[in-house]
Amino acid sequence: MDRKKFIKTGILAVSGFYFLNSNLFQAMQPQTGRKDITTRETPIIIIGSGYGGAVSALRLCEVGKKVVMLEMGLNWEKSGIPFSSMLKPGKSSAWLKKKTIAPFMNIFSLTPFTGALDRMNFEHINIWVGRGVGGGSLVNGGMAVTPKQSYFKEVFPDLDAEKFYTTYFPLVHQELKVNVIGEQFLKECPYYQFTRVGEEEAHKAGFKTIRVPNVYDFQYMEKEYRNEVPRSALNMEVIYGNNHGKNSLDKTYLKKALETGNLEILDLHRVEDIQLNHDKTYTLNVRETDTSGAVISDKVFQCKKLILAAGTMGTLKLLLHSNAVNQFPVHEQIGKNWGNNGNFMTGRNWVKPLSGGTGSKQSTIPVGGIDNWDDAEHPFFTEIAPLPMGMDVATALYLLINRVDKKGEVSYHVGTQDLHLDWTPENTVKMKQNADYFVKKMNKANGGTRSHFLFHNGFGADVCYHPLGGCVLGKATNEFGKLRDHENLYVLDGSLIPGTIGVNPFMTITAIAEYCIENLIRQNEFA
Repeated sequence: MDRKKFIKTGILAVSGFYFLNSNLFQAMQPQTGRKDITTRETPIIIIGSGYGGAVSALRLCEVGKKVVMLEMGLNWEKSGIPFSSMLKPGKSSAWLKKKTIAPFMNIFSLTPFTGALDRMNFEHINIWVGRGVGGGSLVNGGMAVTPKQSYFKEVFPDLDAEKFYTTYFPLVHQELKVNVIGEQFLKECPYYQFTRVGEEEAHKAGFKTIRVPNVYDFQYMEKEYRNEVPRSALNMEVIYGNNHGKNSLDKTYLKKALETGNLEILDLHRVEDIQLNHDKTYTLNVRETDTSGAVISDKVFQCKKLILAAGTMGTLKLLLHSNAVNQFPVHEQIGKNWGNNGNFMTGRNWVKPLSGGTGSKQSTIPVGGIDNWDDAEHPFFTEIAPLPMGMDVATALYLLINRVDKKGEVSYHVGTQDLHLDWTPENTVKMKQNADYFVKKMNKANGGTRSHFLFHNGFGADVCYHPLGGCVLGKATNEFGKLRDHENLYVLDGSLIPGTIGVNPFMTITAIAEYCIENLIRQNEFA
């Protein structure tokens, strides 16, 4: 071999070694932050700390079971990091994003942090979810609405509706510390002018309104108003978390579960995938991260019993991703009967602009609703929502909750390694018709225009706060949430509800979880 060819061959060989063995080369370097993979065995693991997970944890802990809960988000209370207000977004305002992700007015830049609010973007719909110990209870408006019994029977024909309305819903009402705003306070408080205007205009248009209970402590709110305690709802705090006043799950179910001494919550622990073992136990591959999203360590957890309560989208992604990478068994019904709970946003501009509008000061906690559910042609429930902008914008905001007559389906896209959602404008045709009917009737009676300021053409068809379905009770699971084709795996979250429940869903999710875990414990499933 001549000298020129020798040098060329040598360079290629060295380059090939470097590039082909770059992982080996990196592995030989000192590692910072990462630790060796640790393995831990524990009898019962719950993935997720939202409503279903919190209920399951409490009831299992009460009967003496040791439970480990894995939560990908931060334990906000333990961290001591305050939640941010809507007009001053900070660390809690977005999950690892460089910009805010609220439904509108995203003009704020951020340093990526494991915030309390996340948004999953699909082609025709965006889905907002909560991150942290307490799940969605950290970022929702706290509206504790029990569905109409007739619609509950329609959605769950095989359940004993009478028992739910005499036992489980009252139990949940008590555990979540649901209460109702005082009418005198509502009448006098300037922060609820938007509600008073919304109800007055609804009545003028011929609609029926209802008072909506909430998990926010209204006695605390009255003290806020008198400046006797730190402000939260009256300080524009809600979708990025409430520092005070709100009875989120970390202050109710999870607090009681921790007090038993039988619950361990590991925050910032993200489950990557699940494997089914030959003995029908489960192996979980988990990554512990810091608040910047960087991986601190890889861990392996082994458990005999596994409860999936990662929220509708989280549970579906874990099941479908694990199926793709580990041949994890999933029943044919997984991903079917998905819906947005009929969520459809709209609004109206020029609402009483000459007489104070909707108010420059607004509480972030909604307390009023419009009940048009019994209208055969246009059935819907509407939340009279706050729009706290720090000024009077004379704009009314509404979240319509409709029937979901055309369900969607969730699947897994191997190429993107992410969920695919079969959901198009065809799924929301009737919802849009209802919103158009509602706004036109309100404007005809009261004046105003459809709110192009907030949404494209005044309609927010792509806004979803309440993803439901995909692991429907009695179809993908048995009658108590045990996943079909599995002996030791249970689903207890919003994915059990077939796409719709007619109102804000967390009361129903919690009641279903109470029903399921009570019966699973009675059947000695966790013995």
